Amino acid sequence: MVTCSGSVAVLCFTFITVTLAGPSYEGCKVLEVSPTAAAGKLIRVGCGDQTVIVDLLEGGSYSSVKIIGENRRSLLTVDYFKDSNDMFIVIDGEQFDVKDEETKGKEAAKFRQLLEDPDFEFFPEAVRIIHDELQLKGWESPAAMFLYRIGIAAENYHVQMKKRSSMSLKKRLFFGDRDSVDPKTYDYHGPNPKKKCTYNGWSDPSMDHLIEDECHGVCGQMCTSCWKWVCNDCCMHTGCLRHDLFCDEGGYMGADCVSCRGVLWDTQTPMPYDC
Repeated sequence: MVTCSGSVAVLCFTFITVTLAGPSYEGCKVLEVSPTAAAGKLIRVGCGDQTVIVDLLEGGSYSSVKIIGENRRSLLTVDYFKDSNDMFIVIDGEQFDVKDEETKGKEAAKFRQLLEDPDFEFFPEAVRIIHDELQLKGWESPAAMFLYRIGIAAENYHVQMKKRSSMSLKKRLFFGDRDSVDPKTYDYHGPNPKKKCTYNGWSDPSMDHLIEDECHGVCGQMCTSCWKWVCNDCCMHTGCLRHDLFCDEGGYMGADCVSCRGVLWDTQTPMPYDC
C-alpha cells in the first residue's frame, strides 16, 4: 500500500462514503456543503433516502481519491504524486502501479468487478450531481478531474454493458441521433460557434461531422451529455479523446477502456492529468 511521508507538504484527499443499496437515480441532490480542515469541503449528496458523503481537500503535490463503501470497505483509491509523476490505484484492497504494464490486465479485471459491485453502482450519479451543482473545476484540481473521469467511465460502463433504461446516456449507441445531442455542444462547434474553446480544447467546424464521429474527444457520454466542468467547455480535449480512442481500439471490455488506467493515465505517454 502507498503511504505518505512527512515530506509531502500539502495533501489532497477525497473520501467518498457510498451507502446506497438499490437503484435510485431520481431526486438526487446536494444536501450539504461545509468547510473542513485545510480549505476542504464536506459534501453530502442524497438520492431518495440514501446518501453519499464526499470529503474533499485540495492542493499540493499529492492528490488522492478514496471511495469507501458499506461497513467502511475501501473500494477504490487513486494516489497521484505530481513531483515524481507516479500513480497507484488500489481496487478492493489490491494495489496497482499504472506504469507496470504486466499488471494491466489484472487491474482491468478488478476494476470490472468493482463496476459490477452494488456498493459502487450509484457512484456515477453521485459524481454527476457534484459536477452539475458544485461545478468543481477539473482543469484546476487533479482530485476533481480524477473524480469526474471515474464517474464518466463508470456511467458509460453501465450504459454499454447493462443497457440501463434509467440511464438514458448511450455512448457508442447514439448513431447520430440529433434529438439526443446535448444543446450545449452546439455552442462550441459548427462554422460559427457562439463560445470559444479553452484549455487546449478545439472545435469541429462541422456539426454533422462531429455527430457522425459520435463526439469523440468531448468529455462526457458521447453527444448526449457534455460534462462541462471537466475541462471548462464542451469542446474536444486530448485527455477525453485518448480514452475514446482506447475504447475504440480495444473495445469496451479492453484493459485500457474499462480500467482507471485508460481513464486517468495514458499508457502510451505519461499524461495523467490534462485537458
